[in-house]
Amino acid sequence: MYYHQYYYPYFQSQMNRQPQQQQYPPVDTAIFGHSVSAFQKLALESSTLLKMFADPSFSHNLMKAAQAGNQMKVDSLIKSIRISTPVTVKYNPDGILLTMHAQAQGSECCTLTMFLKWGEFREKPF
Repeated sequence: MYYHQYYYPYFQSQMNRQPQQQQYPPVDTAIFGHSVSAFQKLALESSTLLKMFADPSFSHNLMKAAQAGNQMKVDSLIKSIRISTPVTVKYNPDGILLTMHAQAQGSECCTLTMFLKWGEFREKPF
């Protein structure tokens, strides 16, 4: 059986065209620089959190409150570390998820999320 192949010059030329280059504004590192500075503060404050978590007494109290489902106590323990960035805390039997958001120039610019395991994974962490 013979099939005649049709030639479609319009479609052929469209397929071979290079996509147009998207126009971007000139590079300005000012906003990025503010984000980097804000994130450096997050990194320092997260280090303070981790130092407290390394204290066995603090960790025991935190895990005990989480195991009891006492969100207010968990939040209170995190706030007792006295860092200036608010921390959102979620936990389950597998671990604790901490999220810190920073602001630069009046808007949210960056986020630091940490998951610390304290049990065996049964499912996805969060």
